Amino acid sequence: MQATIPNSPYTLSARPLTLADLPRFAEHAVRHGQESGADGDVIFMPYSAADLPTYERIVQHRAATWPRLLTQPAWVRTWALHEGDRIVGHVDLTGGGLPAALHRCTLGMGLERSCRHAGWGGLLLDTASEWARRQPSLIWLDLGVFAHNTPARALYHSRGFAEVGRLQDCFRVDGTVVDDIQMTLRLRD
Repeated sequence: MQATIPNSPYTLSARPLTLADLPRFAEHAVRHGQESGADGDVIFMPYSAADLPTYERIVQHRAATWPRLLTQPAWVRTWALHEGDRIVGHVDLTGGGLPAALHRCTLGMGLERSCRHAGWGGLLLDTASEWARRQPSLIWLDLGVFAHNTPARALYHSRGFAEVGRLQDCFRVDGTVVDDIQMTLRLRD
């Protein structure tokens, strides 16, 4: 099963990525990270230009976390938006870092500039949220979003996420002070 938007060159796979997808995912993650704060883009990652995750770090992290079971702390599941064989967007869910927090997961998402503002962010978010709702162990879906990233905040609000906190001066990225907003969505009672 794949999601599509009419007249778009992109497709969204309904399956989480596997280790076989790792090289293409890491290439996307590096490209996407380089767009944060560049060429008029908002800062959307908590890394300075000199500290962006490298291809090697991304591969090492995902190779360790994608195979983890949902009963293991810090598991990760990732879905991707594809343009042909190239990955151009993704959404991640990451399980709690401690056994006592495995009823929660954290959402992270990124779209390369070429495929933003066309509805793909909503489809990525819906794909991950629907998967999370089918997991009996998950009760909460959390995320952090930079206060100045109004398009992302609007998307999360439209899908039922509620703001539960704000950390002023949470990050300093290449001299820019960034406030972080914590949001959450209850998946079930």
